[in-house]
Amino acid sequence: MISDEFLKETLNLSITAAGAAGRELLLALSASDDALHVTSKKDGSLVSDADYASDKIITNILSPLGIPIISEEADIPEFKERENWPYYFLIDPLDGTESFLKNRSGFAVNIALCDTTGPIIGVVADPLANLIYAGAMKLGFSIYQLDGTSLKTIHSTPIQKPYRLVTSWAEKAELEELLPPGILKNEVTSRPMSGALKFCHLALGEAEIHSRTGTYMEWDCAAGDAILRSMGIDVFDRHTHQRLKYNSEDLKVHGLYTSKV
Repeated sequence: MISDEFLKETLNLSITAAGAAGRELLLALSASDDALHVTSKKDGSLVSDADYASDKIITNILSPLGIPIISEEADIPEFKERENWPYYFLIDPLDGTESFLKNRSGFAVNIALCDTTGPIIGVVADPLANLIYAGAMKLGFSIYQLDGTSLKTIHSTPIQKPYRLVTSWAEKAELEELLPPGILKNEVTSRPMSGALKFCHLALGEAEIHSRTGTYMEWDCAAGDAILRSMGIDVFDRHTHQRLKYNSEDLKVHGLYTSKV
């Protein structure tokens, strides 16, 4: 079992890595338009020099810990190699590349440390807001600036109707399909948001429910999942209604929901 001391060290390094990567992304945004090389992956998604630069920064900071890293922008180890890993990082160096390229809010840096139960440390950096959201098992939820300066702790706010649901801009399902068990349509208002910041809005008390039906990757949600777990809030698979499982063979999540209600 990971020690409390090592948990704190890993959390602090993850915060440092997310802040450094976030600052690198801001530098890339300030460069001239033709300075950033952008290509398409096999799945049609965009990737830029900034994605790779962020990945390199994070990897360089976290590698000395000796924990394997699974990153969107690096070669993925074969399932047989990683299926029994007791600990590993799940990283998305630039969550929301399209938002980043349009210089609009919604992009983030996601770092999660996972064990066999799922994510136990989660760090999400929002560079444009100069904020880092961090949560860890037994350590709770905290907020920092990109330079690592700690900000005030968020206190829980009363939950009342209508419940605020946040979901993806690309969500195609009707509101009824997005509702967690026991929640009625007339009890909810809904709005779209980008990326892992949806989880952070729940942590901040600015939303009560997050749900999506579409398939995406484990590194898209692991950090946000860990932040909510640090607050005692679980994220569920929408098909099994069990807590999300990680390090699957294809590293895909086929829909999820989480609720503070």
